[in-house]
Amino acid sequence: MRPTIVPFIFLFLPAVALAQVDSRPLSEAERSERLGRASQLQDESARLQKEADARLKAASDACYKKFLVSACLEDAKKVHTQETRVAKRMELEGSEIERDVKRRDLAAKDAQRAVEAPQRAAEQKAQGEAYRAEEARRADERAAKVADKERQAAAGRQKAAEEQAKRQKKLAAQAKKEAKAAEKRRAREAKEAERAARKAEKAAAGAAAAPPPANP
Repeated sequence: MRPTIVPFIFLFLPAVALAQVDSRPLSEAERSERLGRASQLQDESARLQKEADARLKAASDACYKKFLVSACLEDAKKVHTQETRVAKRMELEGSEIERDVKRRDLAAKDAQRAVEAPQRAAEQKAQGEAYRAEEARRADERAAKVADKERQAAAGRQKAAEEQAKRQKKLAAQAKKEAKAAEKRRAREAKEAERAARKAEKAAAGAAAAPPPANP
């Protein structure tokens, strides 16, 4: 008796149209359902392949007890090949479902990045402008500080020069005042000396004109 393929396995083989999938993003529920189905198909494929291999071994063992061994083995191998093809189709369908989910995940990420790209670009532009504005502000502050220090230094130098000029003017005025006082003092002393000289001359003249004292 030849092994036959169990009919119910074809329930797991819907038309494979996954090669023409769209890139519509999957909801979390859809994604979970499809990955679950892929896992179920692959598990069922492994189970069917294991059973097919076991049936081939059993059939081969039985063939060696028959008269037409070669024909029996050939028939067993044909059945095994058919069952293997069914299992392989299920495995491929599961793998294709997984690839489709990954493609959709990638497409969704790409679409999300495309949607966010203008906002991201605007944010990067704003950040760049803010950075440049901040750098310009800091540069202006540094320049203002340098200019303020220079103004303060210039004001300090101007004040020192003015104070020095005032001191020089004051010293010049003091020197002029002292020179004038010295001149007055010299003039006064000269007048006093002149008066003293005239007085002395007058006294000398008076002494010369006076009669000599009488002898006793």
